[in-house]
Parts: sequence; C-alpha cells; structure tokens
Amino acid sequence: MFGKKQPEQPSQSQNMSGVAATGGLIQQAQAGRDVQQSQSGKLETQQQITNIDVVKQLENLEIAVKAAKLTQDEKDELLDYLRPAKREAAKAGVNKDMVGQYLKPVSETLQTMKDTTEAGKSLWQTGQEVFGAIAPWLEAAANLIGM
Repeated sequence: MFGKKQPEQPSQSQNMSGVAATGGLIQQAQAGRDVQQSQSGKLETQQQITNIDVVKQLENLEIAVKAAKLTQDEKDELLDYLRPAKREAAKAGVNKDMVGQYLKPVSETLQTMKDTTEAGKSLWQTGQEVFGAIAPWLEAAANLIGM
C-alpha cells in the first residue's frame, strides 16, 4: 500500500448498437474502481402519416379480409364498414372521427372472430397492425378502435 504502485486498470467501455429507444433515454454504467457514466438520449417522434398512407393501410386490411377463410357473410360485414372508412380517409377534408366510427365495428368484429375462428386470429393480428399504424393519424378517434 505504502509505496506499492497499484496495477493500472484497463479502460473499459460499453457500446450499444442496434437499439432504438423511443420516448426514453438510455443510461448505462459498469461498477468498477473509477466509474464514468455518460447518458445520452434521443427522443424519436413518430413519422407523420398522411391520409394516403392510411388508405394504403386500409387497402391492406381489405385484401386480408378478402383472402381470409371466412364465410362470405363475415367478409361482407367487415367490408361494409371498411370500404366507407377508406373512402372517407381518401378525402381532402377528411373527418377522422367518421373514419373511426366506421372502423369501430370492424375492430369489434375482428375481436369476436379472433375468439371464435382460426382464420379470425390471423385476420385480427393483421387488423391490429393496421390499426396500430393508423392510430396516430386518427388522433382522438383512435379510442374508437381500441388504440
């Protein structure tokens, strides 16, 4: 201790790559003799989607409904609400509340189908992906579809 030189500690570092933090900060440190801690963060905002993007998402859901192994009556029920939602979303003066109103029975029907049919489970998953993608665009009306 007295006069004895302590062995030099190798420098240590930690890197994180391929990690995306949305809405938060990353903080890391490693315990050791001399801890140096740095904190960095980037608050990413979701890219704004347009009504054109919403129409494309609803078209994807429409294609999935048509391809699903459902009865024609089940398909027609979903499409009867999905098509007017898509038409409204395509308008220049879009009424997002109306789009949400049209999509509410789609969401409810998909939920019921998820619990009752195998084809409904897959279609519900597709619906959740579409609804998740358009929820920021719908703003307050996203509550109507459970987002």
